[in-house]
Amino acid sequence: MLFKFIFKRQGKKLQKKKEQKFNMNNWMNLSKEERLEIDIRDKNETMKKKKALLSSIREEYIKIKKKI
Repeated sequence: MLFKFIFKRQGKKLQKKKEQKFNMNNWMNLSKEERLEIDIRDKNETMKKKKALLSSIREEYIKIKKKI
């Protein structure tokens, strides 16, 4: 049972490495403008996620303060 778990995890790691290598090749084949556009889009998405997380944390703190 333990060995199955270990080997499954290793298989997933190998798949991720292959995907990352493949993505790196695709990334380098893009033009500078395309890479910049994709990078900006990714940064905006992560910023939206961070802002949503912060707002939910603030709401939780407000709820906790009201209970006390």
